Amino acid sequence: MALPVFRTFRARLMLRWTLAVGLLLGLANFGVYAGARVYLYRWLDNNVRTLAATEAASSTDGVGDVHLHEAPFSQFDSGAFAEKFVQIFDGEGQLVLQSTGLEGLPAAIAPEVVKDAFAGHAPLVSATIGGRQARVAVLTASRDGRAYAVAVGLFADDVAAGLASLAWLLVVIWVASVGATAAIGYALASRALAPVARITERAAWIAQGHFGDRLDAPQVDDEVGRMTVLLNSMLDRMQGAVEANRRFASDASHELRGPLTAMAGELDVALRHPRSADSYEDTLRHVRGRLSALTRLAEDLILLVRTQEGTREVMLREVDLASLVNDAFQRLEAPALARGVTLGHSGLDGVHVYADPALMARVVDNVLANAVHYNRENGWVQVTARVEEPAAGTWESPIVQIDVTDTGPGIPADQQERVFERFFRLDQSRARRTGGSGLGLAICREVIALHNGTIRVGASSAGGTTVEIRMPGRGADIMEMDPGTSERQETGHEKVV
Repeated sequence: MALPVFRTFRARLMLRWTLAVGLLLGLANFGVYAGARVYLYRWLDNNVRTLAATEAASSTDGVGDVHLHEAPFSQFDSGAFAEKFVQIFDGEGQLVLQSTGLEGLPAAIAPEVVKDAFAGHAPLVSATIGGRQARVAVLTASRDGRAYAVAVGLFADDVAAGLASLAWLLVVIWVASVGATAAIGYALASRALAPVARITERAAWIAQGHFGDRLDAPQVDDEVGRMTVLLNSMLDRMQGAVEANRRFASDASHELRGPLTAMAGELDVALRHPRSADSYEDTLRHVRGRLSALTRLAEDLILLVRTQEGTREVMLREVDLASLVNDAFQRLEAPALARGVTLGHSGLDGVHVYADPALMARVVDNVLANAVHYNRENGWVQVTARVEEPAAGTWESPIVQIDVTDTGPGIPADQQERVFERFFRLDQSRARRTGGSGLGLAICREVIALHNGTIRVGASSAGGTTVEIRMPGRGADIMEMDPGTSERQETGHEKVV
């Protein structure tokens, strides 16, 4: 469980920063200490070798027997000096002579080391003299045909004391540095997180219901600034979604309230006074017609919601575009004849789209129904298609573009996107007469998006409008493959999405 003091992100950031810097400083101090230790002992060994060479040469100079050169350390009143000691061994390894101050002490080196020196080596070993650590070098010398081993050493007290002082100094530096790092890290974390704290406060204010407010514009284009811009963009989209849902709820309730109120009024009038059977039948027919409109509206709402949420199961297969359009023409024949609108198509033979047949039929019906209902008298509707092949060497499907062109009055430029919104109508009076709910194109956009396609107003003017649909498919020039080898066949192979 985290300690209470480290529950804030600022404290945890400071802690991690301090631990990281402390670890790096600790490793650096350890490296400094290890390097200093190696250097100092190497320096001590070099001095021991130098003194050993000098002492070995001078112990047999002049006349007489082998002798020592005692250092007059007692003449120094103050100041530091390196204490040297000497022990001389004969050919049998017996100690024959040693420095003053070593009386009563055993040999500083083992007999094996003396033998090693007589064997022609120059051993350099560590030794303990009177409880003090020392480094000892052993060389050989001869006098009057007799061989001697001269062991010369320096005490390592000063080196050990210097290393201990260095260790304490590095520890103090490490503690002070870690403390300073913690303070600086906390200050930097506080300063770095200050914009985040302001964003949090502002977001809390917006979350209380002030959806029109936004985060303060960033002063610097850094990570926090870009996050602020993205959050403001997200808030704009969220506000748009909230407002769209509010409009949807308001429009849906209005669309439902109208037919329900009309049915209730007709039934109240029918029940107020006795009527003939024909009159009751006429009233029931009116109510039945309004119920049918309500049923279609409910079905449209259910389809729209399921499509938006992705809960509508989609059975993808190759669908012949010409058959879809011809079937839609048959269903729209009566309203088209009533207004003198001519229906036609070209370039659809052999063109297939990869779609759910029922959903794609709904899209074609909705788009063509709009083209007929919002057309001029004695106008025409033309459906054309073309196939865009993918670049060579790619595995992408061709794109089928379907253009539905009418001779209606056109759609203003500022409303060409709004026609795909739920319950939006350009001509409210005509929509009421034709029974439109304002959901047709909204359903088309959601269904086409579910099929990885797009739908938009490609062109519109006073002379007519073209609705452009683009989605995966294939053209007539693609050869069918053997059965079972591809999903791109007209053999009824299905794929659930």
